[in-house]
Amino acid sequence: MRAFLAIEIEDYIKDNIDRTQKIIKESDSARINYVKSQNIHLTLKFFGDIDEDKKKEICDVVNKVTSQYNEYKLKLVNVGAFRNINNPRVIWIGIKDKTTVDLIRELDSEFERIGFEKERSYTPHITIGRVKNINDKAKLKDTLKSLQKEYYGKMEVKEIHLKSSTLTPSGPIYKTEETFKLGK
Repeated sequence: MRAFLAIEIEDYIKDNIDRTQKIIKESDSARINYVKSQNIHLTLKFFGDIDEDKKKEICDVVNKVTSQYNEYKLKLVNVGAFRNINNPRVIWIGIKDKTTVDLIRELDSEFERIGFEKERSYTPHITIGRVKNINDKAKLKDTLKSLQKEYYGKMEVKEIHLKSSTLTPSGPIYKTEETFKLGK
């Protein structure tokens, strides 16, 4: 099973993200593969292919770590890009929250103990599109810059999910395999 750990995003925030995707699309400055609304999420850790034994180890780690965290608020702000806004390959929405960063670091440290590679550096984000070809670099940059101060919403994080991903010609299909409630 191809798996990852994620936080689901509330529908009203997805609606705000849809509007941003539409603004970028209407700029007609690049060919971008946009993430479908139903697939929008915040990835905490990508595992790749795992078997049932590894899935159990992951679940044990996540149960241990999530029991140490209370529910918290997550704020989604700003549009950004990897490599950078001048040469974007991935367009994303930023996360403004220390608890999420702490949770990711603690999970990553525990996952390293069960054989997963530690993340070098992690910028919490929600991928909204992957740039395939840029038609008008200046226009794309201006469009992204105009969205850098956007506010997408605040949501309560009560649980995280272990999800499987099946790749298909029309895009990935995600399925929730396990749900872990936050709470001390």
